[in-house]
Amino acid sequence: MRFVKNYIYNSSYQLFLILIPIVTLPYLARTLGPEYLGINSYTYSVTYYFTLLAVLGTTTYAQREVAYVRDNLAKLSRLFWEVELLSIFTTLFSYLLLVLVILFSSQYSIFFWAYSITVLANVLDISWLFIGIEKFSVLAIRNFFIKIISVILIFTLVKSQGDLLNYILINSCSILLSNVLLWPYVKRLNLIQNVKVLRPFRHLRGTLALFAPQIFSTLYTVLNKVLLGYMGKIKEGSYFDNADKIVRLTFTLLSSLSTVLMPVIANEVAKRNTKNINRILRQSMVFSLCMSIAVFFGFFGLSNRLIPLFLGQNFNPVKYILKVQAFILIPMSVANVVGSQYLVPLKKSRQLNISIIAGSIINILVSIPLINFWGAKGASYAVLLSETLVTSVQLWMVRNDLKFPGIWKEIFKYIVAALVMLEIIVLIQNIIDGWLSIAVCVVMGAGVYFSVLFILRAEVIKMGMLLIRK
Repeated sequence: MRFVKNYIYNSSYQLFLILIPIVTLPYLARTLGPEYLGINSYTYSVTYYFTLLAVLGTTTYAQREVAYVRDNLAKLSRLFWEVELLSIFTTLFSYLLLVLVILFSSQYSIFFWAYSITVLANVLDISWLFIGIEKFSVLAIRNFFIKIISVILIFTLVKSQGDLLNYILINSCSILLSNVLLWPYVKRLNLIQNVKVLRPFRHLRGTLALFAPQIFSTLYTVLNKVLLGYMGKIKEGSYFDNADKIVRLTFTLLSSLSTVLMPVIANEVAKRNTKNINRILRQSMVFSLCMSIAVFFGFFGLSNRLIPLFLGQNFNPVKYILKVQAFILIPMSVANVVGSQYLVPLKKSRQLNISIIAGSIINILVSIPLINFWGAKGASYAVLLSETLVTSVQLWMVRNDLKFPGIWKEIFKYIVAALVMLEIIVLIQNIIDGWLSIAVCVVMGAGVYFSVLFILRAEVIKMGMLLIRK
């Protein structure tokens, strides 16, 4: 029951994260325009690498380790302070490197300084503790509060292209404040104890093992935004970033299940309950494929109508890019189950690293020529190739360990249902215009999709019925 409660908390917050851009992105697209949003994308993407260096794999590593020792207060307290000390060292090192980059940067330095706050904010980020002990309500309530304030400030202080700095400061300071608000809970958890011997660097090897896949994964996500900006394609960077943002915000809702399952599976690993792990992973795979296939076909059918309404006519190139980008939801969802829910809890970092490095190498090889010739479209092709390769390699690596009998039969059912849904979406758009057509398409499309799955007796429908009965 706690698992269901945590999933509701986490998915509710992830849904809220999707709803915020639905409100703010149309306003920002029309207020800041493609060029200034492109500058924002470029400066954020560069700074993000230093944030990753500051985190150094700590978040995922600490979530897992906390899940292992959460029932032992003494061990949990020692782990908490050791990870926090390590985080201080890595953050200060990363920030000093960022300062050097900014001092030698000839463009956009003021925006880089504003985003540098997010690097320093990492020192106070202890969200990994609450995920590990499965206190998702703490994170959800805090983040709801901060995000609502930041939205109000965006509409109040961002009125023109000259207010880009205000927008960046709002984003950076909201991250800092949300991290600060977590610390009062540390005392409630009784973690402020006299721990005599602390060895923070004993965790360095474990965090580095998880840092490698994180840094390599950015070589086929964030790097393309950096390249677009560095090559002077600022507007193209904005087009790519907005399509990527829409897709990845949608993915946060799909992956919210993974955030909840990772500590659950880690705890099952500690108990050596292999049968339960396989059951959970199969259910997660069935659910992830069902949702990602539906969302891809939904975006494919709606993008031509959605983008002009959502972002404005200045962002028409995003229509095609979104269709390409949306496909990556399918391989990303599969990799999320195999990587985050299986390889990470079972400490199989080697397999995870190999898959991500393979995707990174492909992206580096193809992104520069593709971006040079086709700009944002080329960047989307590169990401699609990379994400698909990562998933393919992961599936090959675990082929002898994970078995999902009958999964292709389920996928066939999802595709049939999605094609029927797509026909309905196209038909509705020929009859109804504007935002009303989008709303009707979403409601009717979802209804048709799950109705067809019910007729086809899809496994995900049976899972849903069992959950309702409980």
